[in-house]
Amino acid sequence: MTEYAGYFDASGRPDDKPFVVVAGFIATEKQWLEFEQPWREALRTYNLGQAFHMTDFQSQKRDDKGKVLDRLTDIIIAHTTANLSCSVEMAAYKKYNDIYALEERVGTPYAIAARGAAMTINRWKAECFVPEDKLLLFVEEGTKHHGDMEEAFQRDSLPIPQKVPKNHPSVQPADLLAWEVHQYVRHFDNRRSMLKLVRHGSQFPDKYGEYRGKDILRMCQAAEVPLRASLAPGAVQVFHSSPNRPRKRTIR
Repeated sequence: MTEYAGYFDASGRPDDKPFVVVAGFIATEKQWLEFEQPWREALRTYNLGQAFHMTDFQSQKRDDKGKVLDRLTDIIIAHTTANLSCSVEMAAYKKYNDIYALEERVGTPYAIAARGAAMTINRWKAECFVPEDKLLLFVEEGTKHHGDMEEAFQRDSLPIPQKVPKNHPSVQPADLLAWEVHQYVRHFDNRRSMLKLVRHGSQFPDKYGEYRGKDILRMCQAAEVPLRASLAPGAVQVFHSSPNRPRKRTIR
């Protein structure tokens, strides 16, 4: 039996960013335990504080960014099994959210991206797990629309990830990867740090998922999401798993 844990974080906001990304790493419990000491040592060596945050790091004026990222990515690669991500293009999401009751019937971009990552994990488990293997999933607390993600996971009978604080060392690599993926899908920026992580953990099938225009349209059609024009005034949308919680549109 092997015990795994996956830690995930998000990058991008649905109100003012072009993408919402969920990304993270999976490793054995032993790998995560061995990860903590070199990670904390690197944070101390480069004066990065107790919790690494990629947005803050990128905003700093320092000449050693490449060196720092090389060290951090080396530690991540040495102590994790694989990585994966899923992104949602906000322009496409908003376009089809205007036409279909997408948010109410399927979920927010964060819920969709997290669900896409969970589906990739399930495919990997089906191919690689033995019956005794176990996997626990964790996400950084405080992410916008976390509650919506939990409702979507409950609806789809997916294990709901546990929340961990930002200062938990094992979730900080996910922050780095989510930022890198957001940078790539936005600018097609082949940064050295991103390329190193892309080459790591190639056993995951389709590990970098994306939902763009045609993907979101196909999702709406497959889920039989009703057209907004067809909804009666005051019509209430709910998930079958939480019938007493009316779903409301918040993203425009």
